[in-house]
Amino acid sequence: MTRIKKKLQAESTGQTIRILLLEDNPSDAELCRRKLESSGLEFSIKSVGTSDQFKLEIGTGAYEIVLGDYRLPSWTGLEAVRWLRGSGSLIPFILVTGTLGDELAVECIKEGATDYILKDKLDRLPFAIHRALDEQSVRLSRDQAERELDQSLRQHASIVQGAPYGIYRATTDGQIVMANPALVAMLGYESESEICQLNITSDVYADARMRQKILSATPDANAFQYGEVTWRCKDGRPIIVRLAGRRLEAEAGAPAIHEVFAQDITEQRVLEQQFQQAQKMEAIGRLAGGVAHDFNNLLMIIRGCAELLEHHKSHPEKFSRYLKQINDATSIAASVVQQLLMFSRKQVPERSALDFNSALRDLRKMLPRLLGEDIQIIFNPGQALERVTADRAQIEQIILNLAVNARDAMPNGGKLTIETANIHLEAPRIEQRGVELPPGRYVVLAISDTGSGMDAEIQAHIFEPFFTTKERGKGTGLGLATVYGIVKESGGFVSVESALGEGSTFRIYFPSSEASQEAAQPTAAAVSAPGGSETILLVEDEAALREITCEYLQSRGYQVLMANSGMQALEICRVHDEPIDILLTDIIMPGIRGPELVKAALDMRPKLRVIYVSGYADRGIEDGALERNAVFLRKPYSLAELGHKIRAATAPGNGASAES
Repeated sequence: MTRIKKKLQAESTGQTIRILLLEDNPSDAELCRRKLESSGLEFSIKSVGTSDQFKLEIGTGAYEIVLGDYRLPSWTGLEAVRWLRGSGSLIPFILVTGTLGDELAVECIKEGATDYILKDKLDRLPFAIHRALDEQSVRLSRDQAERELDQSLRQHASIVQGAPYGIYRATTDGQIVMANPALVAMLGYESESEICQLNITSDVYADARMRQKILSATPDANAFQYGEVTWRCKDGRPIIVRLAGRRLEAEAGAPAIHEVFAQDITEQRVLEQQFQQAQKMEAIGRLAGGVAHDFNNLLMIIRGCAELLEHHKSHPEKFSRYLKQINDATSIAASVVQQLLMFSRKQVPERSALDFNSALRDLRKMLPRLLGEDIQIIFNPGQALERVTADRAQIEQIILNLAVNARDAMPNGGKLTIETANIHLEAPRIEQRGVELPPGRYVVLAISDTGSGMDAEIQAHIFEPFFTTKERGKGTGLGLATVYGIVKESGGFVSVESALGEGSTFRIYFPSSEASQEAAQPTAAAVSAPGGSETILLVEDEAALREITCEYLQSRGYQVLMANSGMQALEICRVHDEPIDILLTDIIMPGIRGPELVKAALDMRPKLRVIYVSGYADRGIEDGALERNAVFLRKPYSLAELGHKIRAATAPGNGASAES
């Protein structure tokens, strides 16, 4: 007995066990009390003898365990157990009774009794109490854990089901096994079950190779992979999505599962393109004044030389000089127009191996007109500059945006310096806070100004959309945000160094391209083109240009048939008895357009060679203007260029590649 008492004392937590005793016999109640006291338990006990007293005490919630006699004057222990459990209480209930048959004992346990003790074996009572309380503690802990798990699962399900981004899981071979409502809506389907019948690779990705590229980018399990791809919706509509995903650990023998989060950024990309195009047009508006000034000068040169030619008819030795000045002026004018057309045209980014110095050379004539005469522009191109993989139009936009930003920082004039260079990093380098350059080869573009500069607070926000220090109505706050977006999208880095009153320097780092540098193509010399004897049908609605072209072609030996419209050209095709070798036509004309004319003429004369000319940058060609090996020549062109194109179009085995 002493050994049992010591064991109970050792197991005691030091806390007082609060006991409610349902017993109508005071002697039996006192017997239970003495037995518990002799065991060494720390307890407090209260005895009640009726059902009403019992229910009242249970309602206080002040007890941890109930000891109850089975036989009571107006109630049984079984009825007490039933009432207790029916009220929702899980407090342990141990029956303490004189006699209890096996069947009745089993029924009591089924109804919720924790244990039963016969009064002639009260030595078991302390152990039964301990065991009941221990089991209760375990049960409460388990129930709490289950409740927390259930709550966590509900929260997880709520997060997944209510997430604004698409979430799905798919096997490595592409079978979708789970998808949330956002993904279902994003792709235009009706339910998760419909989505789970798809293969993400073949049914959703516009280019199946992109998924494999993303999966192989980060082979380690649990490491997130990122990417931006094009998906197809149920109705075939393409959307652009940004992905972040990881490979989950798979159980033995089970297929690997990839968990992916998808954000539809189609609208964002459209807005970015609209912003970029708006900025291009804003820059073109600023260029208009300078371009008008230049064109007026060029027109003065051309007009003046034409008047001098007329005035010096009797001095032919002077003609060569005047003609050279006219040709030079028209070449410069054509170059300016071509730059404006290329810069203003909306286009999808096309990345290729690009030479920064080449882009700068083309911008050298445009920047002075954009910035004004009070800003000195210095170009310092790096030697043997490596190439980068980028879109030329986007690089030009970066330079122009930074140049405009620099001009606004120099309202009283100043100096703008544009430099390029190669750098090779053996180890990571912190360029500034938030900009860490990984090791590798880079091409750096640096644009510096001598303007007002920026403090640290402004520098921390300059790349944020709509952040601007300019007066209301003087800027959108999108220029530097656009620069940052283009640089990051191209895999580069951008940093800024600035101080108030000391100007600013923006450095843009692009990873060097591994593509080999293409050999520069020599410019074709504007030499006199060889002539020929073919018959050419010339279709041009501008009378003066038609006459000049006809006179040139005839001087080279060609037979020329002239038409001022597509309808007249078709009539010539019908009635002319001799062969017609070449159809030389403008694309945009009143009435029948060039492509329609070509189609009808080829039906009548299938062997006809076609040369298109046009002064428009983006009209007519999309209608299939270059079908059937036609040649395209953009206005303005020299007559010598036209002569070379005619010979190329009539050469045996001609493939007639287009010239943009």
